[in-house]
Amino acid sequence: MSAQVWLIFCTACAILFALPSPISFKVASYAAIRGKRGFTASIMGATLGIVTTVTAASIFVTGAEFLPSSFLEVVQWAGTGWLMLFSLWTIATPAAREANADNDNLRGKSFGSIFADCFILAALRLRYFGFFIAFLLQFLNGTRNVIEMVLQMQAVVLLVALVCLCAQASFARFTIASVRRMSATKKVRNPRRTHFIAGRAVTAGYRRIAA
Repeated sequence: MSAQVWLIFCTACAILFALPSPISFKVASYAAIRGKRGFTASIMGATLGIVTTVTAASIFVTGAEFLPSSFLEVVQWAGTGWLMLFSLWTIATPAAREANADNDNLRGKSFGSIFADCFILAALRLRYFGFFIAFLLQFLNGTRNVIEMVLQMQAVVLLVALVCLCAQASFARFTIASVRRMSATKKVRNPRRTHFIAGRAVTAGYRRIAA
């Protein structure tokens, strides 16, 4: 790939991992509460979990290389549509669904448990899995060895994810505050549900008065 394409790929990965997310929140929380042990274990676990997700996505992308060119073009357009939905989903979804308080309420205690907790969270992020399938599909053109290209992209993802997570863990308090602020601004109450509950409460009140 050309230098411009590699720049686009690196920029997209940097934006993806720099955005406030449950992974960055978890890593920052361990770094802030568990100290150096949590800093190292959480970064290693989250980074390897992300690479695992990319590796799984790469298997599907490698298989897509054997599809007919006309069908592959349709799949790539579908991937473009998914990337657009992914962007809207990321903007509209709260970044932290289970925001821990500033106390010792994290699952991991030892190095291994912290590593496993962050690894599982990152490896099971279906949103990242779908993103990398759709994103890597855009670079298939049949002009070079797809396996070599995917391996190079995995190395880039590993490096970018490591840098972003280290930065988020180094400024843990800022990361936690950013995630919570982003989550708070995204929480929108459902007016229909509120009206339904209020209506039920009023109805129950009238029934008690009538009785």
